[in-house]
Amino acid sequence: MTAASNFRQKTHFMKSWKPQRPPSNRDRLELYALHKQSVSGDAPTSDPPSASVADKAKLTAWRSKMGLSQQEAMEAYVVECERQVQLYGTRDDGSRSSAGGGGGNSGIGATTSSSQQQQQNNNQQQQQQQQQSSGAPASSQSTPMYHSTTPQNTPAAQNNSNNNNNDDGVLLCPRGLAAIPLLCAAASESRSAYLARLQVTHPSNGWWAKQEPLCLEVNNPLSIPEKLIIGIACQIERISLVVSEYMGHGQAVSLLSPRVLQAFLWPVHNVFLSIWILWILVCTYLGSMVSMSQTLLFGAKRTNTPLGRLFLEEILPAARAVESLCEQHQTISVRMSGLALMPMMILCDVANGVVGRLGILVGSVVFVGMGACGWWYWLCVLPWLAVCSVCLAVMSGWCFGLIELSGN
Repeated sequence: MTAASNFRQKTHFMKSWKPQRPPSNRDRLELYALHKQSVSGDAPTSDPPSASVADKAKLTAWRSKMGLSQQEAMEAYVVECERQVQLYGTRDDGSRSSAGGGGGNSGIGATTSSSQQQQQNNNQQQQQQQQQSSGAPASSQSTPMYHSTTPQNTPAAQNNSNNNNNDDGVLLCPRGLAAIPLLCAAASESRSAYLARLQVTHPSNGWWAKQEPLCLEVNNPLSIPEKLIIGIACQIERISLVVSEYMGHGQAVSLLSPRVLQAFLWPVHNVFLSIWILWILVCTYLGSMVSMSQTLLFGAKRTNTPLGRLFLEEILPAARAVESLCEQHQTISVRMSGLALMPMMILCDVANGVVGRLGILVGSVVFVGMGACGWWYWLCVLPWLAVCSVCLAVMSGWCFGLIELSGN
């Protein structure tokens, strides 16, 4: 069977596929980008002046596939579809999800009225119709958005520019929260696995060299702190990769194995992953505060950002993401980041409780007010903790370097 036949068959299957768990935003965008590259070729190099946040996210994903031939893109699309089907499973038509039960008596999840639920169902049906044009998986209608720790409603199909409600499902941070589980998995890499990976990685093909800002557009000045985190970690990784050219048997420094220096830098690598996770969550929190303040001042019609949507898609998922960082299976650096962000989770949960008792308007005011009162923590304490964690990583790196040296 040719690549085109496989592609058409897989596209037809994905139109009707209903996963057991909603795919992440990143996976949805990956399918969209590969489908567009297969059908339309390379993406335009510039964004349209009227492009929305969702349009820009999709164009960025599409541009990441630039240079792939039609056959390569089709083959990559088929492989990605199979990976997502295996990862998220397939929901039986006769089964019913029980995720909507046990929501409690407080907060956004428990105060959604029947009319709001009907509106959500209508929006999900519209999403499924849009997703069929790009072969993206259809969302499970029986799973409410607010029970998911990762926002699931970044559209993966073409937008209708004439529809004023077109951006109702657009996330303010479409990739940041979805990437946190992947970054946690990367931080859990053991020292032996890290050293083995460096042995087979070319200096120009490092993991950090492939990363880009997740919270904001690359050309946005506010993305400079995130680019700085990635840039420093990239240089540290590059040192770990090129050191084998100067250390080891037959090299300039023959007494030491390159694994000694690489083991020394391994804790630093993990700490920068944790700092990146911390930045994503703080950026999401502060961005939600700004958007909520604008909506309170100018109204949802002007900002196109309803208060309830901010709680459902940004604030509550961010709080649950912080909670997941403190789970026992996480590495110590990730768990420390979770502990440092505990005040953020508490503020989000308190504001959500106020919403359940006094309404969305009062809860939003409480959220913005408490966040503004804690400006010193976000702008002073957290950066200081990040610097201290890097210093601790350097000091602990000596221990791992000595362990590696004694093993030689």
